[in-house]
Amino acid sequence: MSGTEEYDVAVVGGGLAALSAGLFAASSGLRTTVVTEIVMGGELINLEEVVRFPGIPGPVSGSELAGRVEAQALEAGAEFVFDDVTEIAKDGTGFVVRGPDTEIRSRTVVAAMGAGRRRPGLDGEGDLEGRGVSYCGTCDGPFFKEKSVAVLGDHEFAGREALVVARYASAVTLITRRGEPDLSTATRSAIDGSDRIRVLPRAEVESLTASDGVLGAVRIRDLTTGEVSALDVAGLFVNDGVAPRTSLLRDLVELDPDGRVRVDAGMRTSVEGLFAVGELRSDFAGYAIAAAGDGATAAGSARRLVRS
Repeated sequence: MSGTEEYDVAVVGGGLAALSAGLFAASSGLRTTVVTEIVMGGELINLEEVVRFPGIPGPVSGSELAGRVEAQALEAGAEFVFDDVTEIAKDGTGFVVRGPDTEIRSRTVVAAMGAGRRRPGLDGEGDLEGRGVSYCGTCDGPFFKEKSVAVLGDHEFAGREALVVARYASAVTLITRRGEPDLSTATRSAIDGSDRIRVLPRAEVESLTASDGVLGAVRIRDLTTGEVSALDVAGLFVNDGVAPRTSLLRDLVELDPDGRVRVDAGMRTSVEGLFAVGELRSDFAGYAIAAAGDGATAAGSARRLVRS
């Protein structure tokens, strides 16, 4: 894009919250752009199944859901710019959004950069990423056909990841620090009914062991007894929470202790015209429908500000 484009709303990000913000802002008659990297859908596309999304019977893949909302946003008149945003700055009564090939001025900005998988910093983790250590079961599960693997995580998404990789692996160990992982009734029932998945509670991974340059085993410490043992696995799928991508906002707004942005009920930050949605904001519920709702709410708040 050459020159500087001017908009009412600039949405930064490409996940469901961003796409929903673009859809509802454009539907309100605001000149809207969504600025994102090449891959549309954010972390949502790594979900093989999104379940219990209102209005959609049965599960839908994350990529399909993102594609539907993207098409709606385009139909509503939202423009899309594919670039890696490197700066969001206050500029008079509005903002400037910059990337290597982009400079956009906008009255308002909806920050929707999402979050990435948290790296727990295990000994050997970096060297073995892509050599047995994975952060996406949907992407990498097929590489572990008929092999023994482990999934690290305490929550619903870790449980669902265990179910995904169990379609390929011969055995899956779900390692959780809790006495029991925090799972929905449906996920718990599916895991209990699987003959390939076992839950290893009250345990943590201390380090990783390589064999011929790839993952060969994980060292596990029992949090009750302190006993350390080795578990032979070909793969470790890390689903240990997410880290919000708030680096572009650190000089603009105050972050909470978890690194998320504090917002009010209208997704407004402490800076007028700047909104934060989805995984970026404090107290986010973590569901796909919550991300969509955040985007719609921010778009409504932006419309009221632009037209005030």
